[in-house]
Formats: sequence, structure tokens, C-alpha cells
Amino acid sequence: MMLNNQNKKTGYSFLDKLEHDDSVDNEFVSENPICWKIIKLLSNNPFITQEEISIRIEITKQELIKNNRIISKSEWAQNYIINQGAGSKYWKNTILPSIQNGKAQAVLDEKYEYPDRIGLCPGLSCMFFCSFCGRNYSAAYERKFGEEGLEMFKQIIDQTPKTINNKKVYHITGGLEPLTFPRIGELISYADQNGFEMEIQTNGFNLTSDFVNKQSGIKDLSILRVSLYGVDDESTSKITNNKKAYSTVKRNLIDFLKLKLDIKIGLNYVILQNQIKDLYKLLDFIEEINIESDNQIDFLTLREDFSHEADNISGTEREELSIILDKIQNRIKDKNLNRLNIDYGYALESIRKNRGSLEKLKRVTHKELRPKIFPQISIMIDPKGDVYAYHEAAFLDRAGSDRYSIGKVDNQNSLEMVIKNFVEKSEGIKPLENDIAYLDSFDHVITILLNKLDEDAKFGIPISEGPINLNQILN
Repeated sequence: MMLNNQNKKTGYSFLDKLEHDDSVDNEFVSENPICWKIIKLLSNNPFITQEEISIRIEITKQELIKNNRIISKSEWAQNYIINQGAGSKYWKNTILPSIQNGKAQAVLDEKYEYPDRIGLCPGLSCMFFCSFCGRNYSAAYERKFGEEGLEMFKQIIDQTPKTINNKKVYHITGGLEPLTFPRIGELISYADQNGFEMEIQTNGFNLTSDFVNKQSGIKDLSILRVSLYGVDDESTSKITNNKKAYSTVKRNLIDFLKLKLDIKIGLNYVILQNQIKDLYKLLDFIEEINIESDNQIDFLTLREDFSHEADNISGTEREELSIILDKIQNRIKDKNLNRLNIDYGYALESIRKNRGSLEKLKRVTHKELRPKIFPQISIMIDPKGDVYAYHEAAFLDRAGSDRYSIGKVDNQNSLEMVIKNFVEKSEGIKPLENDIAYLDSFDHVITILLNKLDEDAKFGIPISEGPINLNQILN
């Protein structure tokens, strides 16, 4: 196949067209067989390197750069790559935001940037003992960190750089269960009063009507996200080792929805191996809550179990899953579910968009971990002020996780100082084999992305020479 195939209408070769015209029409790109191959590869596999593309379609680096330029000029091509393939969730949820805001480049350059994804982990304890949780079940923070932690989190909010215009930079999560933080309402209100839209991820057990009345700052949330650990009493008790978990959380959700606050309310649910048919019961659960509350859950986030010890959903189950997901999409058209938006995440979305895909969640090995990690993109902070570089490291007294505390925020050290010292002055952290247990799915994906960008730059095709037109996408 020749690179310079001519367009039948113009007589120009595709690469000649590029030299004569800064705009490229959709038909021009779609008729170019080389461009089309590149577009398809990137649409389904956002992490394929430029060198891999050149090898697979048998063109030189210079030819690839020229075709990248054509693709970058086509609005149609940009839309297809980002929205039409099995990799769309990777593109939209993680890759583009991290590249567009300059944070990925800061990581590659080992330069300081304030992260735009900061998890505040105020929880002092937890009443669940979930089978897949990485926490140390016997660990709990001293009560004094309820008071000290609030002041430390306020300090971080007060010292947010004025250049940060991301209202969603902070969110409240675990570590341990956030609603065990005795000043949780004050923390939410303080952030809200300072212009930040706050989201909390909780197991919902403490979210009783009395608790909400006492911690009235809960009503200042933008998003309430409740993690479910089962679809009935039996499954929930088995996972959480708490016999009251199912009934309590269900009652709390109903009562909270009855308040009809201006808060987006959603559920997180992890699909475990051999339990994919529980998704039908999950919709029953949501429908019952909606009917009794005379309101509706706004969103459902479905994820595959990503814990280090998890067994992957089998190939046979993955084939069945695509059928189940179709049925779910049809069912949420019902009047008691018609406000429900379902986020399928990275791998499940690829199953929905590509019927033949049995792709599993992308992971790295410890050999692929980056010593300087990526605190310019995301971090977690516990009530003692310890700043963790990976999401699953932020558990009190988890074996080995203290290695990934990159510093401590206190009266003498701001968050900016902690990150800057680690990025610009430290040697980083040498990865060990078991360290991948500290990464969640986001950490894996960001690591893969950064490694890909490094490889592309070494090959001689950095972001600026790639096929994605960031200016066009931003506009």
C-alpha cells in the first residue's frame, strides 16, 4: 500500500494536500488508508506507542509524523479516536485531562505542579472488614486527629495556589471510612465556602438522619457517592462482616433521598468474579430505594474488582457480561430508573463498545513503576498530614505503605513544599515487587500513559508531533 495515494477528486496526494492546505476535510482523511489504520489503532488502544504503530503499518518515523499531522487537522478523526473505539473511557477520563492541563508533561520533566486530583482521607476508623480491602483491620487513628486533622486540611485548602481554577480538585475518600471523622461536616462546609465543589465517597453506614442533622455540612456536598458491598443481606454480610450493613445503608439512602437536596447521589459497585448476574438484583435494589424515597439515584459506577488479590472475571463471563449490560441499559428506561446514568469505567466500557473484546483492566508490573511516581497529577492525604503517592497506600499501618508517604503537611511544611521537595530534590522510591498492591486502576493507567509518552519521546515523536490536536479538543 503506497503512502501517497491520490485523492480521486483533487489529484493531490494526501501528503501534498498537507503542504498546500492547513485544513483537511473528513472525506480526505477517511479515504487515506494509512491515516485510517492509525486512527483505528489509537481508538481501540490509546496506549500503543508511536514506534509500535510504525512497525505494525510498516511506515517510517517521518512518514508517521506526516500522517499524524493530517489526522491532527481533522475534527472527524479526533472525534473518532476519542469517542468511537474501545478505548474511549481511557481517552476521556484520564489521558486527555492529564495531558491538556500540562501535569503529565510536568511529570516527564520532573518539575513541580500542584496536583488537580487530591484525596482527603479524614476517616479515623471503619466498621466494615471487607474481604478485598487493603487496610489493616486492627488500625485506627487516635481521636486527637479529628481536631488536628481538621486544622491541617483547612491549611491545605487555605494554601491552594491562586492559579488553580479546578473547583473539583479536592474530594473526600478513604483510607478509612470518612464519616468516622468527628468534624466531617465542618470540613465539607469549609471547602464549600472557599469555592470548592466537594464529593465524598463513603460506605454510607453512618449516614443516618440523626448524623446528617448533627453534621449539617453534609448538605453542602456537590456529590455523595456510596460504595455498595452486596445486593442483599447475605452477600453484603459476607463481604463486609457486618450483619447490619445492608439494611442500614439501604435505610440511610432512602432517608437521604427524601431530603431532595441539590446533591448528586450515586452508588459505586464492584463486580466480583462469578457474581455478574447480581447486577439484576442491584437494579432491583436501586428501584426499591427510588420508589420508597419518591426520588432517584442519579448515577451508578460499575467497576471490575481491581484489588491485588482479585481473580479476574473469566473469558466466558466477560462474553455473558456484554449481554447483561445491554439488558441493563434497556431496563433503565423504566420510569423508576430513568434518571440513572451508568458509568462503566475503563474495561467494561470496552466490552460494551467492542463485542469481541475480552480485554481486562490494564495493569503494570513493579518493573514498570516510576520512582518519582506522579504527585503532580494525584495524591492522597491522611488526617496526620502524611501525603501518599498511590491511592491504595493511604491506609494506616498497612504493611510497607509508609514507603509511599512522600512527606508530611504540618505548620512548617505546606503541601506545595512536600510535593516540590519530592519531585525536585529526592531520588524517588525504588519499586519493590509487592508495591503494585498500592495502586488502584487510575494509578495503573496513569503509569502506563506516562511510560508510553516517555517511549514516544525517545522514539522521536513527542506529544507535539502526535496525532492528537489538543487545541482543537480543548476548543
